Parts: sequence; C-alpha cells; structure tokens
Amino acid sequence: MRCLITLLLAAMFPLLSNAADLQAGQVWTYKTRAGEASSTLTVLKVEQYNDLGRVVHIRVDGIHMTNPVKGNVVTDIPHLPFKDLALQGSVVKQLRKLSSLPDFQEGYDTWKKAYLAGQAGAFETPVSTTLDAMLGAKWEEKK
Repeated sequence: MRCLITLLLAAMFPLLSNAADLQAGQVWTYKTRAGEASSTLTVLKVEQYNDLGRVVHIRVDGIHMTNPVKGNVVTDIPHLPFKDLALQGSVVKQLRKLSSLPDFQEGYDTWKKAYLAGQAGAFETPVSTTLDAMLGAKWEEKK
C-alpha cells in the first residue's frame, strides 16, 4: 500500500511542479488539438486574484482556425487568460525562455477592463478544449 501511495504521489508531482514553475517568457509544448502538434504556448504574465486564484496569461502559436466572420485563417491568438490548474493540465514540456515578450497589451487591457466590470474571467478548461470552443462561439467584427 505504501508503495502505491508513493507511486501516485510521484506521478502527480510533475503536474504540481509545472504549475508552480510557470513564469513569463516560458514557451511550452502542450496537449494540442489534432493536426496542431507543432503549436506552442507562451506564458505572458502570471497574476493572483482573490476570486480567480492564480491566472496565467498566454499566447498560442501554430494553430489553424478559420475566422467565421472574415474567412481568414488564424494561426495565433495573442492573449488568453487561464486558471492555473487548467494550464497545468495542458503543458507538456518547456522548450525555452524568451528574453523579451511578444506584445499582448491590447488583448490584456481588453480582458482586464472586462474583468473589472465583472464581465470576464479565466478559462478553466484545457487549452485544446478552449480553442475548440472558440470555433463554435459567436464571433463579431470589432467596431
């Protein structure tokens, strides 16, 4: 029995350590959608909120989604906020750490304004599930 508990804890430890180690600038492989094995995510910012807990803001590159409004192919998403545990369950391997971050300020500011107004939160689902859900969402052209 003691051996079984030790094995279970050992299997869980890498998942727990990934979440604790997430830092701005890290580029990770993650559990991708079918056909997007080379897609990566970049940690942009990590924040703590009383109501949301730890929020990890990311960028996703190397995806293939068709914008239903404009018909163009989307290959990256510059900003997505995730709850820590959802991202912890998505990341696989850290590839590198960037010395400078890609620009995400516009997306972050839009999210932060909506969050402060009580109209936004952070994703609680794995990255791949979130991307799939975005395909079925109602898209509107920004005015």
